Amino acid sequence: MREISGTLRAATLLTVGKEVPGTSVEEMELVTRSKAGDVEAFATLVRRYQDRLYNLAYRMLGNADDACDMVQESFMAAFEGLGGFRGDAAFYTWLYRVAVNKCLAHRRARAGKREFAVGGSDATPLETAGSKAVTPDIMMERLETGEAVQRAIMGLPEDYRVVVVLKDVEGFEYEEIAEMAGIALGTVKSRLHRARLLLREALEPYVG
Repeated sequence: MREISGTLRAATLLTVGKEVPGTSVEEMELVTRSKAGDVEAFATLVRRYQDRLYNLAYRMLGNADDACDMVQESFMAAFEGLGGFRGDAAFYTWLYRVAVNKCLAHRRARAGKREFAVGGSDATPLETAGSKAVTPDIMMERLETGEAVQRAIMGLPEDYRVVVVLKDVEGFEYEEIAEMAGIALGTVKSRLHRARLLLREALEPYVG
């Protein structure tokens, strides 16, 4: 299934990359200050993680406005719930779990309503580092692939979507995903396997 993971990463719209191996001493200090009501300390944490949470929310919800709303709600919930963070896991793991729960609750609240159609004004443009060498044809190909990936992700059952976004888009380890999603390690692996099978079928034209 390596080609599926590679296709997902290549077509990610706003992948920031996982550069958060654990809760550092400096970050724990920010968390401690935030618990004491230091708004500026929490604002530093917001700036550090807002892009990552947006990418997660967009991939799970498929809508830029909804993603922004969920990021805002996630940070509000995190600030209000900081007393429950005891440092047993990395702070970012705890924060991602808050965001995952917010996204899942949002989708369930909207169950039965019209699904967002990928594309149009809500589609997030691809990052184009070194774009001077990118021709219009290449740009269109990348955009089309990105939209196909998002459609495929949105077509996954909810439980599968969570694990495939956290693993193949965000790049987290199985143990981290289990903590973030609140499920057993074996469940993470089985859901990811099934999700990749479904994505392989959906993305077959783009996997060469």
